[in-house]
Amino acid sequence: MYTLFMKTGLKAFAACISAVLMAAAVLLCLHGCSSDRKPIKIGLAMNFSGMAGMPSDDIRDGAILAVSRINASGGVKGRPVQLMIKDDCNSPEGIQKADRALIDAGCPVIFGHSYSQNTLLAYPFVMESGRILFTAYTATNKLSRKDDYFFRTSVDVAAYGRAFGTLLKRHGIGRLAMLLDTANPSFSEEMLQEVDRNFSGTIHVVRFNFKKRPPWNRLVENLLSAHPEGIILVNEVRSTGVACQKLRLSGFQGRLFATIWAQGPNLFRYGADSVEGLTLVSFIKPHYDNPGYKDFEKALMARFSKKATPKSARAYEAMHIITEAMSACPDPENPKCIKEQLLAREFSTILGSVKFDQYGDVVRPIYEITVEDGRFQLGEELS
Repeated sequence: MYTLFMKTGLKAFAACISAVLMAAAVLLCLHGCSSDRKPIKIGLAMNFSGMAGMPSDDIRDGAILAVSRINASGGVKGRPVQLMIKDDCNSPEGIQKADRALIDAGCPVIFGHSYSQNTLLAYPFVMESGRILFTAYTATNKLSRKDDYFFRTSVDVAAYGRAFGTLLKRHGIGRLAMLLDTANPSFSEEMLQEVDRNFSGTIHVVRFNFKKRPPWNRLVENLLSAHPEGIILVNEVRSTGVACQKLRLSGFQGRLFATIWAQGPNLFRYGADSVEGLTLVSFIKPHYDNPGYKDFEKALMARFSKKATPKSARAYEAMHIITEAMSACPDPENPKCIKEQLLAREFSTILGSVKFDQYGDVVRPIYEITVEDGRFQLGEELS
């Protein structure tokens, strides 16, 4: 009887232990399944404040569209991507606050910022955190050739300087004036240095800060005092349009040049007919005929009722590059692995092929873009 009881008791005990282990296994499985579907967060930090933040709306829309389509195709390793958007307020305090919030939220990659100067301010903090800082809009040479966690799909200012040298020589410019927006000195002042390095003529420089009210009459008078044959406007899109109007109204008949900073539909809104004949230097073509880009254009219009712009296209491209690299990692949230995959792969995008060098920089063709009949037209390749 005792022996039977013992056997029965042992069987019951074993069954109990088995049930407990089974329940634990189920809980672990449920936990694992839950974590497998946990969203992968990607941060987006741009300036959305005031009029200076208007172009970032296109960046946000392009990124949102990309993420929604990536998720519709299965996300990253079966996990959805969550885009976390923060306004950096175009200030040092706002930049650090935005990036800190994204890092604290667990984003392995931060896509930002809108301007070279803002990215430079963000760089030390993001690098210290061991996260990827990825941009499609920053050209400063100060971040070139660094073995770090910084990646960009935009070319640097040195490449633009060489392109301007080729362009100015082609048009026979000997006397040049440059209007520099000091609100983004990491771009504008470096552009002056690189143009000067690649140009054999004389340069007359005029500076202003678009964050303050520009004294346009005085600026134009100063620009024209050197009797330039050409003027390069290193300004954002609105001030480029206004500067073109003021210069043409003052009788300037020489050549007007601008940078990728002014490439967008607002150039025509603020410059009207005065931007006719303007030449820009950019790595973004005015039009792309590949099926991927046409699909992007159609989807953007359907979702946001907006036409594609260089800013929205670059954001769309960036999100696909980031998530493709993540998908190749055993742990898609590991910044070290993401960096390795970004460096190891060549990415086919709506804007062409992208290959990063050992420093996370890219080499892309730069084009002469002209304004003809109120539209951007593709000119010759400059590099």
